[in-house]
Amino acid sequence: MSPKHLKVIALGLVVLLLLWGASELLSRRSDTTAGNLRLPVLAPGDVDTIAITHQADTVLLVKRAAAAWTVNGHAASQQALNDLLQALKDSSKPELAAQSPSSFARMGVDSASGRVLRLAGGGKSLVRLIVGGRGPDYDASYVRVPGDAHVYLWRGQLGSLVARQVDDWRDREIGAVPPDSIAAVEVQRGRKSYALRRHGTKWTLPGGLPADSAAVAQLLERFRRVSAAGFATERQADSLRFDRPQRRVTVRGTRGRELLALAFDSTAGRFWVRRTRSGTVYRLDLWQVDQLTPALDGLRPKPH
Repeated sequence: MSPKHLKVIALGLVVLLLLWGASELLSRRSDTTAGNLRLPVLAPGDVDTIAITHQADTVLLVKRAAAAWTVNGHAASQQALNDLLQALKDSSKPELAAQSPSSFARMGVDSASGRVLRLAGGGKSLVRLIVGGRGPDYDASYVRVPGDAHVYLWRGQLGSLVARQVDDWRDREIGAVPPDSIAAVEVQRGRKSYALRRHGTKWTLPGGLPADSAAVAQLLERFRRVSAAGFATERQADSLRFDRPQRRVTVRGTRGRELLALAFDSTAGRFWVRRTRSGTVYRLDLWQVDQLTPALDGLRPKPH
């Protein structure tokens, strides 16, 4: 090959490298300017309304007091709210994934499948975001701002949080009693009932018999926080009979003060519970009910 041909080939390679470099530079510059999703940094006190809309369904969270929220009219979990606000901060810088409306349906950010997340405070809109389908990683989802053609890959829990149903946002705490404040536990199981009472540092069963200290400690610890497995629908709640409960437990403090009183009913293998003075009807698993209302024999001292 002649030197002239070599020069032509070398020149061609140089031109190709220059064109490739210019293309990469322009592409990156375009992504940097067009792919810049920025959301405001929000503190819990900045937000008083959160709405998540998916087709005809809306999860509506509203602040009623400083630390009290409702979700579709029910008491909401403060932890669930904190998780959502944290998820809006926790993501690494969102990556530009597409910039054409033709990608909306495929990435789940169109009007048919996307979930519209709105945060407001003081009558002002703070965040509006469409959260779509899962990304290539288990902890990533696609998002876009309404009215914008750019779609971003958002890493973090945001996608799974906005997909929660109403019951997943509700407060599941039925009651909370510190064990050292308990002076007596009264249990009714069907027609049988008994009372467990504290005398100084000792606990006694009916007739003044000593109770198993380890079993009592486990029972008291279960009242530290009693959490539901779910909630009854209005129809289910209407069919329950808490005026004649199948089981009942009352936790008392000093001087017989009532700290927590629960009534239990069951249907089709499920147990339902509410505070005896009415209120929300919760669903509990059988093992939870057995732990809160143990049989008397389980509290007797174990033979050596």
